[in-house]
Amino acid sequence: MTIRRMRFAVLGAAGLALALGGCGGSSGPCAAAPGAAPGAVQAPDDCPVSAVIAVDATGAMRDPALAQDVSSAALRAAEHTITAGGHLRMIVFAGDANSVEVIYDDDVPTLGELDETRRGPTEQGLRNALGKTLDSALGVNGAGGPLTVRVRERARGGTSDIARAVRNGVRMLEQRSGATAMTLVSDGAQASDQLMLARRLQAGDSEADLARELGDLLGSAKGIDLVQAVGLGRLPDRVNQSAQRTDELVQIWTKACEQTGATKCATTTEL
Repeated sequence: MTIRRMRFAVLGAAGLALALGGCGGSSGPCAAAPGAAPGAVQAPDDCPVSAVIAVDATGAMRDPALAQDVSSAALRAAEHTITAGGHLRMIVFAGDANSVEVIYDDDVPTLGELDETRRGPTEQGLRNALGKTLDSALGVNGAGGPLTVRVRERARGGTSDIARAVRNGVRMLEQRSGATAMTLVSDGAQASDQLMLARRLQAGDSEADLARELGDLLGSAKGIDLVQAVGLGRLPDRVNQSAQRTDELVQIWTKACEQTGATKCATTTEL
């Protein structure tokens, strides 16, 4: 049985959320928050959210069922921006997070910018295109082609600089105004020259020390509404790890996110 744990950590004073300002409607301040489903981003309907979604292909490429779940979570993270507008960047990485496959990186217009009162075929077209390209990148349902091959090549080394993928995403969001959300879809097992997280956990290193080191690698996320990590501890081929190890991983990512200073943090094993 796969053991899953969920924890949400919400940081920041109410005044900070209010300072982010409204979006012209009466549905509350324009700020991103974790939604009800894993990976989902919640904000008022009239609130554009600039979102970066970093998808870790390291484990997903070895397990079609996991790849499907990862793809679904990533699309969930993009949904609010698809419907409300904002800048959307979705990337797939494995190994070196400075070398990624860009699934999408462009502005999504708001209804006001389109001079429309409701979304039309363009919205569904973007949703379908994202899903098809992401499925191809992860090899869902036997999808192949050059994109799948390139991602598989990136995953061969067995390392995954997850923290750098988050850090790079946050740096891009810092250049955006308005509501912002950074979503990581990954097992969370940072594996780089700076930190071999799973190995250090297995060796019995202090949870607090590992969280601090991971937080240092993530850097600052002050001013970012939401940083969330979903799918933590989800391994390919339904490999189980102890509930204790899973809880430790979630705790480490939660504390590391808190260290970044993001307004809100969400961490979960769910996809």
